[in-house]
Amino acid sequence: MKAIFSGGANEVGASCYLINLDGKNILLDCGIRMSSTKDNLPDFRLIQEHGGVDAVIVSHAHLDHTGALPIISRMYPQAKIYMTHATKDLTRVLLYDSLKIMERESEIPIYAENHVKDMLDRVLCYTPGYTFTPFPDSQIKVTLYPAGHILGAASVYITSAEGSIFYSGDFSGFRQNTIEGAFIPKLRPDVAIFESTYGDKLHANRELEETRLIEKVSSIINEGGKVIIPAFALGRAQEIILILKKAINKGLLKTKVYVDGMVREVCRVYKLNPNYLRQNLAKKIFKGNDIFFDDNVIEVEKPEMREEIIKESCVILSSSGMITGGPSQWYVEKLAQDEKNLIAITGYQDEESPGRRLLDIMEESPENRKIKIDDKEILINASIDKFGLSAHADMGEILALANSLYPKKIFLVHGDPEIINFLGKEVQKDLKSEVYIPSNGDIYEIDIKNPRKQIEKQPYPSMNQNCTLTQENIKDLWQFIVEKIGVKQALSLEEIAQIWGKGVNTENLKELLNNTIYFEPDKKRMFLYHAVTEDELKNLQKEEVMELNQMLSLVDEYFGPESGLYKKGARFEEKIALLYFNFPDVAREKYSEKFKEFEEKTGWKIELNKNINISAINSILSKILPKEVLIKKVSYINMEKKVIVKIEGKINDLELVKDKFYSETGLTLLIANDKKEIPNEKKEIIIANSDFEDRMEQNKALKIIDEEFSKFPHKIYKKSIKTSSDGSKYIELSFISKVVGEKYTELIKKLSEKTRWPIGISNSCNQFEIINIVKNLFEEKGILLKKNPSIYVDNMIVKIVTSSPIEKETLEEINEKLYYLTGFKVEML
Repeated sequence: MKAIFSGGANEVGASCYLINLDGKNILLDCGIRMSSTKDNLPDFRLIQEHGGVDAVIVSHAHLDHTGALPIISRMYPQAKIYMTHATKDLTRVLLYDSLKIMERESEIPIYAENHVKDMLDRVLCYTPGYTFTPFPDSQIKVTLYPAGHILGAASVYITSAEGSIFYSGDFSGFRQNTIEGAFIPKLRPDVAIFESTYGDKLHANRELEETRLIEKVSSIINEGGKVIIPAFALGRAQEIILILKKAINKGLLKTKVYVDGMVREVCRVYKLNPNYLRQNLAKKIFKGNDIFFDDNVIEVEKPEMREEIIKESCVILSSSGMITGGPSQWYVEKLAQDEKNLIAITGYQDEESPGRRLLDIMEESPENRKIKIDDKEILINASIDKFGLSAHADMGEILALANSLYPKKIFLVHGDPEIINFLGKEVQKDLKSEVYIPSNGDIYEIDIKNPRKQIEKQPYPSMNQNCTLTQENIKDLWQFIVEKIGVKQALSLEEIAQIWGKGVNTENLKELLNNTIYFEPDKKRMFLYHAVTEDELKNLQKEEVMELNQMLSLVDEYFGPESGLYKKGARFEEKIALLYFNFPDVAREKYSEKFKEFEEKTGWKIELNKNINISAINSILSKILPKEVLIKKVSYINMEKKVIVKIEGKINDLELVKDKFYSETGLTLLIANDKKEIPNEKKEIIIANSDFEDRMEQNKALKIIDEEFSKFPHKIYKKSIKTSSDGSKYIELSFISKVVGEKYTELIKKLSEKTRWPIGISNSCNQFEIINIVKNLFEEKGILLKKNPSIYVDNMIVKIVTSSPIEKETLEEINEKLYYLTGFKVEML
């Protein structure tokens, strides 16, 4: 065995450790240094001189562990890269953000977008706890274990013929607000590599530090000040959001919290990986709730929002955590000179960062309280405070893990030199292990004469199925596991897929397991699953929804042809039965009791279509009109729920016909032979309909209307001179929709009085413009539509299909803007 330290030794940054085992070169992490005064990259020459890389295993997504992956992957494209699913999602976000930063800076970038894409294509993801073999021609086996620290973080355990090695990565034993702590069993490594970031310290009590943060923030807010919290976008920011949100919900803090920078995108990834979060958060996400943002915790979506935000007393949470970039630099520059404000430091600060300088000047006299940001000297009058919210293990946790594993040889990395030296002495007091403190460039030949015996995990029995696993046959899988394996065993997605047989996609399997009553996630490690007990299943089956096909068959029994049901469907994940009636308003009233009975019997909720089936109108008319009456034309005025029918012939009992039509359809029937009731098919809403004799010349009147509306956000698309049913002239204004036009009713009345012209608002809507606005609103959010939106004027709805899932809060925001601009709202198909 050989260990080569290319970066991350006697320093924090550029973690990169090459391990040679059984003739294979395995690289543990490949990060960059965040300091602007040092070489960013690990020593790749060492890696080249020792045979390159056969595989890469990544502990977690922070850039000091992943930032150089595109480079090493380009150099060794045959090397697969292994990590957890959550780590891949986060790595993608961080590396693409790095590309943006490199584009903004004048220096030559260290990699390009295609390098990132190619690297991500070489990533293979595995669930923590599952043992995989990276090389088919080797005895080497790898298992990832939950490390705490951040979402998806893992410690790495490698076994081989030459011995076994444990790499802690960055780890934390205590449970945070977002994730559980490290879960590392009693392994038997010959060699261990431990992080040492806080190896000379014992952390403060986490709950006390959170309380102190809330109390300090509250005192600043109560005095009308502002709080800026520079935070690492990944990990620390999500913790702080939940701390602040909990305090607001309990009434301990009254403020708005604004979240800026890359933090927002990282929060999105957290929500896409609920099985790596704590159980309480995962359950909220499964129910469709947001765990981070609400009315009090608000995303800063556009840079122009910042100038308004800093005018109010509030909390601002922004990347970067060391104030080396990101919006936090801008906020510190703007807020630092006001003594009422607070800058709250919550994480590790590199010795050359502005954040470290802030900590250094906390106790200095006012004239010396200055820091440099981008070569600009900033005077700091604001309060500065530090809060212990670290997600790294402290000395006690590192020693406890070392004692638990008791490796023969220990290497201490990822820490400042004096801290590592202190920790090394403490380890030697506890253990008889050989302790090494490597420097970058060091190479160690490690001869394990008698490798420790490993507990061999026996493979689980398999059902050897060739068919797809679905909700319909998952009960068979449950039964097999209960009988052959047991309900106490926590199983990974990969293990469950192997138990079933061939052709199971683990991503699809995760969704299946999260939506079935037969399996449940482990309470502490929600990426693992248990088969539920038979007693639990019986209790759940009392609340179980009816099987899909059985439910759809029952629909026909409840709602026959006479009901006007012409289509049925379902949204399986939400357990919603979709029923399409010719006239949904009538069905809703007529069958309300049946709907309740159906829902109770099946466990499915009913959702009705919103729009009528226009083709059904002719069938109803043919049924209720006398046979001798000829229907010449049928017009449906969707905005007013009216049907106009031009006929040839005579109807003796017109009122009876109208009543029958209304009973069947819920629509008002107007007959052309009934002169008093026939409106113009495009009925206008006349705002001022007195026929003034002293009207202003029409072009002058139209010009005045234009001038007045130029002051408002909604424009008039068309102005026309129309003739009303009594032969008088009036001006008709066409807005994007009638609803928008009605916002200006009072203004139009005043214009009518001023111009002496009756003025009306057209019923029409500009569908082309509405579609363009919808597309633009979604494009601004980076969301692509699969096809053009469909407009339903009668319900003022635009239906869309997106190419990717859309968060509830994003949809609500788009709807708010769309309604203001058009009077319409969006619905997902």
